[in-house]
Amino acid sequence: MTHIVFVVSLFFLLPNINKKLPFFYFTFAVLFLFLALRYNYGNDYLSYSLIHSALNSGISAWGENDILFKYSNILIYNFQWFIAVVSFFYILVIYQLIKKTILIENYWISVLILLINPYLFLVHLSGIRQTIAICFIIISVFFLIKKRIIYYLLFIIIASGFHQSAIILLPMCFFINDRKIKKKWMVIIVGFLLFIVFTPLLELIINQTYQIFPQYRHYVEEGNENSVRSTLISSFLFFFIIFNINKLEGKELIFGKLSLIATIISIAAFKISMITRFGMYFDIFMIITIPQILTKINVRANKQILFILIVLIYLLRYFSFFNNPLWHDAYSTYRTILEK
Repeated sequence: MTHIVFVVSLFFLLPNINKKLPFFYFTFAVLFLFLALRYNYGNDYLSYSLIHSALNSGISAWGENDILFKYSNILIYNFQWFIAVVSFFYILVIYQLIKKTILIENYWISVLILLINPYLFLVHLSGIRQTIAICFIIISVFFLIKKRIIYYLLFIIIASGFHQSAIILLPMCFFINDRKIKKKWMVIIVGFLLFIVFTPLLELIINQTYQIFPQYRHYVEEGNENSVRSTLISSFLFFFIIFNINKLEGKELIFGKLSLIATIISIAAFKISMITRFGMYFDIFMIITIPQILTKINVRANKQILFILIVLIYLLRYFSFFNNPLWHDAYSTYRTILEK
């Protein structure tokens, strides 16, 4: 069912059928219904249902320290309505992100990446607290682009009201800008990345970070690491962006730098996979940066080869996701509230 919905959603985005009428609206409608009508789909659905019930009963529950998350659950008393409201907010923000940054003929590339990278759309529907935070971060970035720093900071604070870890993005306004990256800084970035991967520096940074967020310390203690294959894939995306980032202009560069951070975190996860939780705040901008870079590549053959490689990478992750015991049971069968 999931795969069929994704194929149908992408069909409505094909450039040829959007020449006269905006059929792409059907894509976002289908994806909204897919999210809003789901029942016990995803790893954390039932957990969030229990949290919602507990918070409305005045019982202590996971996530109650995230004040805005707590009171949004209480405000929307019915859990299925809560899911529907969050789903609508998510789809609306994603749509606006694509609409304001991508040419209509390239919408399908953005949504393709959103859907076939399972650690975006599919994981977003499960991690509700962080997904809401991601939506407010996307909104904050538009204020960052306009250099309206007060509003940027305000929306980061709102995001952290749903997931405390979002607070780490507060200082981003001081170093994310629309200036080109000089070659010497590219060398420094690559060198720093190699340094943190092959030295104990990353572990020291992580240990200090989890002093601030002790609720995630158990992930550190588990010692989980990303596979070599996953790290190589992330490395390809890192070099794809860093070698082409200066082709971007203005706000494109801001999205490009956010995407570059996403790939750096993915590579650094070779040491400990838990830091990808922070990478989720940046990963979403890949759906913007990849099509933007592809449109800047003038040699048609190079563009096609890179596009095919990127799609194959994400398809590999997609099929691995559905065959991974961690995700398989929760995502193998799509159910709706009509089947309860």
